Amino acid sequence: MYQKIAGSAAFIVMVLLIAVGMMLATETGWTFASELEIIGDDLGITVTPANTPLFTEQNMAPGDTSSATVTVSNKGRHDFSFTLSAEKESGDDSIYNVLWIDVTGRDLTEYYSGPLKDLADIDITRLARDEDEELTLTVTFDQSSGNLLQGASTSVKFIFAAEQHRTYNIVAQPEPPEGGTVTGSGVYDHGDPVTLAAEANDGYAFVYYLEGSALYSILENEYTFTALEDRSLIAEFWEATEKTRFARVDLDENGYGLVDFDGVKLEFFDGPPNISGVVSFTPCDTGKDSVPRGMAPTGLYFCFRRSPNLDGTRVRLELSYADALPLPQGAQETSLKLYRWNKTLQRWDQLFIVDQGVNTLEKIIWADVDNFSAFGIFYKPPKPGALPRTEAYLYWLIPLGLAILVLGCYLLRRRAKTQP
Repeated sequence: MYQKIAGSAAFIVMVLLIAVGMMLATETGWTFASELEIIGDDLGITVTPANTPLFTEQNMAPGDTSSATVTVSNKGRHDFSFTLSAEKESGDDSIYNVLWIDVTGRDLTEYYSGPLKDLADIDITRLARDEDEELTLTVTFDQSSGNLLQGASTSVKFIFAAEQHRTYNIVAQPEPPEGGTVTGSGVYDHGDPVTLAAEANDGYAFVYYLEGSALYSILENEYTFTALEDRSLIAEFWEATEKTRFARVDLDENGYGLVDFDGVKLEFFDGPPNISGVVSFTPCDTGKDSVPRGMAPTGLYFCFRRSPNLDGTRVRLELSYADALPLPQGAQETSLKLYRWNKTLQRWDQLFIVDQGVNTLEKIIWADVDNFSAFGIFYKPPKPGALPRTEAYLYWLIPLGLAILVLGCYLLRRRAKTQP
């Protein structure tokens, strides 16, 4: 990271147009004179001529013009940019409002042409060390003013404001490095537009730009901003397959947000208010070779990931298990359980699963979780030899019940006959 150029200074060079305000005996026009005043020189800005009148016109009439030339130089050690403004200090608004000014450079570059009263913070140019620019200021007395302004006067202050020219280092790096590339890093002048562009490698997808804990340009490869300070950003890439789906999560003032992947729903509760993050969902096969004790796999596995600013937020997952139906004979939908893959222990467990249940009408298993990982849906298999609890199973119960009833009646009658 390059060291940020610290600080900025403004030095004001004021050129005073001081109206004498004395009506000539003939009262055929208005008269003004001017003086040049330079204030501040820490950046090495100079304006010449100095200490001499800039305008010395007298008895100007409507349509008359007056020109003056000044040279602005950089005698300091650093580049600076400067602006030009005008302010009325005193006198008659009727004169000030009808004055027109043209500001041109040495190569006839037109920096400004318009009413003097609107000359405000006009960018002139950037001067490197030992460079200068020659400016010609031409003031015109509006032709349409007529003789109504005879005897009027005004005092105008011209302000040359210099500011040290600043550059900023913009750095963007991919994370992980093998995830992709990002362009746009470099040194930019103050106020320049910056555009970062990320491109993912095979097996990855671009997700967002990260600076500290702030996310920018979520799921958008380009990020454009104005260079106002040094910045260091990370272009975040996540592993992805052709089945991976991404979604932006916008939490409201209550920290609530909802994402629906058509069959996979995520509800966020009590998260940080008014932030945006991102989640991804991928049907996967993580942990498929492992089974929780006493359970059997449905073959449904889900891999989730969320941005760091959503960590710790309680999430309710709703997962459709319709693709696992029909379950093996004898297995009950109510026995379905969601398990989390423990990457550290390489096994399925139910840590961080606060609560869960099954909605057999909508074929959904839901769970409240505090941690994102891979999840799998499992069921409890029927015991060996147990009859499957299907409609056929119910039909078997009817004749079995009748048989038991008949046998009971027979045994009771036989017992009655054998008793004395």
